[in-house]
Amino acid sequence: MQSQQTFTIRNLWSIKKEFRLKVFYLSLTFLLMLSCQVIWRPLKMAIFTKMVGATLIPDAKLMSLLFIIPLILLYSKLVDWLRRHHLLYCFTIFHAVGGIIFSILLAHPAYGIANTQTDPDRWLGWAFYFFIESFDAFLSTAFWSFADSINNHKDAKNYYGFFVTGSKIGGIITAASLYLVLTYSSTSNQIFFIPNALFVGSLLLMGAAYSIYLLIKKVPDGYMHGYEAAYQLETHKKRESQSIWASFAGAFDGLIIMIKKPYVLGIFLLVAFYDIMIVIIDWLVALHADAASPTVGDMTAYYAFYYFLVNLVGLIISFFGTTPILRLIGVRMSLFIFPILCMLMVLVAFACPTASVLFMVLVGMRSFNYSLNHPTREVLYIPTTKDIKFKAKTWTDAFGSRIAKSFGSIFNRSVRSISPAFALTYSLCLSLGLTFLWLIVVYFLGKTLQNAIDNKQVIGQVGEKFEE
Repeated sequence: MQSQQTFTIRNLWSIKKEFRLKVFYLSLTFLLMLSCQVIWRPLKMAIFTKMVGATLIPDAKLMSLLFIIPLILLYSKLVDWLRRHHLLYCFTIFHAVGGIIFSILLAHPAYGIANTQTDPDRWLGWAFYFFIESFDAFLSTAFWSFADSINNHKDAKNYYGFFVTGSKIGGIITAASLYLVLTYSSTSNQIFFIPNALFVGSLLLMGAAYSIYLLIKKVPDGYMHGYEAAYQLETHKKRESQSIWASFAGAFDGLIIMIKKPYVLGIFLLVAFYDIMIVIIDWLVALHADAASPTVGDMTAYYAFYYFLVNLVGLIISFFGTTPILRLIGVRMSLFIFPILCMLMVLVAFACPTASVLFMVLVGMRSFNYSLNHPTREVLYIPTTKDIKFKAKTWTDAFGSRIAKSFGSIFNRSVRSISPAFALTYSLCLSLGLTFLWLIVVYFLGKTLQNAIDNKQVIGQVGEKFEE
């Protein structure tokens, strides 16, 4: 009996020998990409706040929606033109080059961060914000679409937690390094270091591209099929020549799929519910951070410490929680955990709405989202067509997230003129209502996912059935 229990516990974290190379390179890729994000995100908030102004953050989030739409259309066409791993190359290399360019511009004595004047007309602050928004918007889509396409539902349940664990290790190291350097540096040294930190992020993205190259080169093709029914469907799918108009209209395929398919629309709602809630609390924390941080370096250090905590808590959750939970209770039941936790954390935030409590609630929500909710949600894409995995996912993740953040920003702007007590009450009612709807949508999605897997069906392709 005891030996059987020991065997079961060991199996919660085991990796089959034939999958170790694949898990290693995917974990390394995600580690490098998330390490870059942990450096760049604090810079985005700090640089925009000190160059343009914290009060304009809701406006920037609204404007970023218009900026992201053309990029989504371009990405949708790249899905048709490029192979799945080439999409990751494009994402990482494009943003790596962009990071190098901005590192040079931000080091400029007149236009960069050495100029401490806060002015809404400082175009470099706006441009940098939108650049990082494009990076944030497509990072999840680029990596997880690729991972979903080369893993089946069993692989996801067994190994997605390891991808997140690897990323959290990288996030802890980079966030702690950024925080320590900025905390113990003079203002002049901070001005020198911040553009160089942006350059380091670019190097990490180059490393992620090389990691994918090694994955493709060293992992046998037989372990790169993913969900076999979807793989066979795409293998036998014929490519047809398109007119210029049809090619242009095809860029909207993902949006059309999202609207027509209830399953995909449900995933969109999962993204939207979370982002609406998080943007409300995030702005409150940003206002406090701006008031408590006199320089751009101090504010970057503030957010570096924040992301250090997010990744530290996330590492604990992903290693001791995500992998064992997915293996023990399955994906369907795991989908319910995060909305219930969000409901509890929102109640705590509004019962005691101090700066420190809001900060810790934000850390908790982000940690559980990245470490548990996100990898669990990604499993929903596995038994779907390529168009859903790549095109519709881009609209649900990038566009859906920006729509939700825009809604949250409109809400934040609407409560500026009312008393804090009423604002908290409205926020509480909105957040609790969203979590209630969230649970209903999760039930529908989990049932549809299980039916597709049990019947070896591909969601998004009517009437097709394959034998694995």
